[in-house]
Amino acid sequence: MPGLGIRGAKPWEIPATAVVAVGAWWASLTTLPLGLGWAMLPASILAAVAACHTGATRWAVTVLGSALIGLSGLGAAKLAGTTPDDPVPWTLVISAFSVVFVLSNLIQVWLWSVIRQLDDARALAADLAVAEERLRFAAELHDVQGHHLQAIALKGELAERLIGHDDDAARTQAAAVSELARQALRETRGVVHGYRRTSLSTEIGNAVDILRAAGIAAAVDGDATLVPPALQPLFGALVREGTTNILRHTTAGVCDLVVSVADGRARVRLSNDGVRPRTGDPGSGIDSLRERFAAIGGQLRTEDTGSRFALVGEAAVG
Repeated sequence: MPGLGIRGAKPWEIPATAVVAVGAWWASLTTLPLGLGWAMLPASILAAVAACHTGATRWAVTVLGSALIGLSGLGAAKLAGTTPDDPVPWTLVISAFSVVFVLSNLIQVWLWSVIRQLDDARALAADLAVAEERLRFAAELHDVQGHHLQAIALKGELAERLIGHDDDAARTQAAAVSELARQALRETRGVVHGYRRTSLSTEIGNAVDILRAAGIAAAVDGDATLVPPALQPLFGALVREGTTNILRHTTAGVCDLVVSVADGRARVRLSNDGVRPRTGDPGSGIDSLRERFAAIGGQLRTEDTGSRFALVGEAAVG
């Protein structure tokens, strides 16, 4: 049985043990009328050998070995003059006893194998849980840092341009940069401790503020509170990722965000004009979101008509 930390048998140990077992079985027949109990010694060896084989070979070893034990016992009894009155039934009983012993041993080995597989499955499940938590943490950290850093960069550029032209507005933007940095720090700590719970309404509000600060007209249609609490973090991540992509990869002037819950499904659609050809690495944010939607049976897709681009997420509310 593997997994017990016991070394494998040396080549000579099994034959030597078999000789001792069979010898004890034969010796018992010289002093006892039947000696049936001693047949368990060679039967134990046969059970161990049969467990080391598979398929037809296993059953061939079992049948031939059982027959050999019974017939050799009968021969030893005849030589010792202790032949039973009914030699044929006696031989069949000994052979059947050996077969039962083999089957009993195989059941134990099978149960041991099942237990080991269950232990391995539990260990694998634990490893998968750790991997999933790492992926979740990476996705959350990407969402928080990507969104806030993009917003900080944008507001920093606005403040730089306003210096010398509108110092009050520049100070306002600089203060906003500081507040965004503090908020990013708070949310990063929340991600680290696993306590972060995203409100879709809050994410939409933040997205509208940052888009409008960038000179993009943002309109929202629908009630975010209708989205179930369990789905709000996921749709909030969609809004963050979509907003970040609009700021980084488009020349949008108008952005529309539609939230709807109907026919048992929640749907968020974030669209914009100002589509421009992609250059460079598109990043992994959309792929990460797509995997998170797929994990709950949802769907994330993109729609590109040439003049407008939309990021659409759907998931069942039940």
